[in-house]
Amino acid sequence: MPPGGSRSRSWRQVKANALPPGVSVGDQVPGPRSGAASVVVGNKLFMFGGYGGSGRLDDFWEFDFESRIWKEVHCQGPSPGVRENNGVVEYKGSLYLFGGYNGSQWLNDFHGFHIETRTWRKVEPAGAPPVSRFGYVAVVHSHYFCLFGGYDGTTWLNDMHRFNFDTSLWEEVNTSGQIPSIRSCPSWCKDGDNVYVFGGYDGVQRMNDFYRCDLETMTWAQIPGIGDVPTPRYFHSCAVHNGSMYVFGGYNGSDRLCDFFEHNFDTGTWTELEPHGDLPTGRSSLVAQVHGNSLFIFGGYNGQVVLNDFYEWRFQPLLVPPPTLQEDMRKLVNNRELSDVTFIVDGFPVYASRVHLALRSEHFRAMLYGGMRESEKGAEIEIKDVSHAVFLKLLEYLYTDTLSDVTANQAVHLLVASEQYLLARLKTLCEEAIRTSITVDTVCTIFLLAHKHNAEGLKEIALDFVLDNMEGVKDTAGFLELKQEPDLLMEIIFRQAS
Repeated sequence: MPPGGSRSRSWRQVKANALPPGVSVGDQVPGPRSGAASVVVGNKLFMFGGYGGSGRLDDFWEFDFESRIWKEVHCQGPSPGVRENNGVVEYKGSLYLFGGYNGSQWLNDFHGFHIETRTWRKVEPAGAPPVSRFGYVAVVHSHYFCLFGGYDGTTWLNDMHRFNFDTSLWEEVNTSGQIPSIRSCPSWCKDGDNVYVFGGYDGVQRMNDFYRCDLETMTWAQIPGIGDVPTPRYFHSCAVHNGSMYVFGGYNGSDRLCDFFEHNFDTGTWTELEPHGDLPTGRSSLVAQVHGNSLFIFGGYNGQVVLNDFYEWRFQPLLVPPPTLQEDMRKLVNNRELSDVTFIVDGFPVYASRVHLALRSEHFRAMLYGGMRESEKGAEIEIKDVSHAVFLKLLEYLYTDTLSDVTANQAVHLLVASEQYLLARLKTLCEEAIRTSITVDTVCTIFLLAHKHNAEGLKEIALDFVLDNMEGVKDTAGFLELKQEPDLLMEIIFRQAS
């Protein structure tokens, strides 16, 4: 094994821990199944129904990721009944289950399960529900349960519907863009406002096309296949983790697959992974869910028997939390409790830390540690020629090395302050913020400002804009101001002549 370990690319079989006293061995692990519905809520994996090899199931299980214990869920209320390949989602403490196939008919009933009270209820929606189907895409977005596509027993579909949890109303959604063709049993996952759909079957062929739907605008877009694109398949699994989507297994029409792929959302590239360890056999119609730093898969069908084995794949040996330095430092801006120096700006106190300001600015180092009156402990230092809002932005930069939510007008005043406090990088950031606001009406004012404060890069950009838009610029009030700066007028004339 290489240094650092290939454990980040290793499967291992999950063994359920021993159950507490009084729980029978028969309750320890769910029986074999394919096409079960599953969802992760907190530290629990919930799994309902599926196909057990001789018939459809309606049993309900939960797996505790911390204790590694399976437990059958004993419920109150009317069970949804046996079914497979149905979608289950979670919304505000309840699970919701729509449709599926019970072995003799395709369904479009809708059921809710309250997690805390362990109670099922049939949801009676307003309006007509979608037609019966299984093998569809199901996600929650905002206060909607959204579904796409599937198979109704005679027809493959690509319609989209959503259920409003607030009004209990179903409605068909008119989507736009590059809408996927009809299909059932693709894989899907949700990341932010987007749902991603890969592959599926349309009654004739298996597919490996890839789509994204923005659930805010209901707009579809096809994603180009770059890199090691998975071969066409359906009944495969899909999960999202840390900026990537992972696809495992499925059925290609002749074989149950055990290949494993990653699609990186940032690069748009597919990569085939080469994991080690206790490799799962090829399978379709499996449960796949992410919890913490791992992908878990359960059961499925290998072409001969229905399975109930359980595997874990760790994404990396240790999950390093994202850095928080900038946000932590931003909390020091005007923080009275953690300050040791007070400035008075526009009559308001502004609190800061001496050591941070001195480390980041020669101007503040001379002020606070140079033996002047301002270096005395407890002294209140009055700041002139800088507004309160601009001074706070100045402190934000000194603590975090970044600027956030700066308007073009603030950037103008901050540029002046950056020159006063000898902050070259801040000056450049302000120039960039101002550059994006250049228009025919503002360019001459910005040109003057850049000249006055030695912002050479901004000045050059403003001058180019003036030359490119001279017909419109010469009629503005700002152009008249240039008469007070004959040197700048001559610079424009000479540049235009050349």
